[in-house]
Order: sequence, then C-alpha cells, then structure tokens
Amino acid sequence: MSRTGNYNEEKTLYGNFGAVFINDSQAAEATGIQAKAKINKVDVPMCGTMSKKYKIVGWDGSGTLTLNKTSSRMILLVADDLRNGKETVFTIISKMSDPGNGGTERIKFIGCKVDELTLADWSAGKLGTESVPFTFEDFEILDTIDPGTV
Repeated sequence: MSRTGNYNEEKTLYGNFGAVFINDSQAAEATGIQAKAKINKVDVPMCGTMSKKYKIVGWDGSGTLTLNKTSSRMILLVADDLRNGKETVFTIISKMSDPGNGGTERIKFIGCKVDELTLADWSAGKLGTESVPFTFEDFEILDTIDPGTV
C-alpha cells in the first residue's frame, strides 16, 4: 500500500456505492448527482490595493440528478403541478459511502424545484437516461467523513 503523507488512496470514495432519496424514497435508478452552492459576491472598492476585494452577499443552489430511465418517476412528481401552474417542491438526499472508506457523507437538499421536465428522449439502440436539472433553497449536512480517518 503506497501512501503520500496521511493520504490513503484506498479511502477514495467510488461512485457505485452512492444513493439518492427523493422525498425519503430511494431512487434506485439514480446513477449520479451533482449539487453546488454558487457563492454570490459584490466588488468592494478599496484604496491602497491593486487587487479586487469582495463581499459575500448570498448563494444559489443548483444541481443535476442523473437517472436510468426505468419509470415515469419525475413526470409523476412534477407534471400535474406544472400543468396547473403550481410548483413542485421536494427534498433530495445524496448519500455517498464506500466499504473501503468506512465512512458516509449525506447531504439533504431542501426546497428542490425542477428546472425542466423531460417528457420524451429516446432512440433505438440506446439505454434510456434522464438528466434532471434542479435548484434548491437550502441544504443540511447529515453525515460527514472526518479527514483524520482517511
């Protein structure tokens, strides 16, 4: 086993052990999720320096959920509300673990809203997949992996 410093490569998380839950129901067909909090800043003018200074004034949460197309899950979740002028608001929990790591990271995304709903996207000779872009209003860190254990 090779190691550099305190880093153990065998502790690197592998995506196959991830899981996604939508409104507390596991989406077994999920193949990936990416969610980011984009930090919003404004320039702060300051004399006596050549570099720009910034102040954080908020953040925007967005992400993409990737699914194998096995059902009409997202259409059933969103379509009726969409057609009736209502917003569908839901939660997503991302769970990332790996037996080789021994830890679990779980993050709950709150106030999720779909940005676009794919109604049809298929072609012969190709497995069906679905990408669901979404925004979220808040997040809660449920479980973390301590860097001292890796």
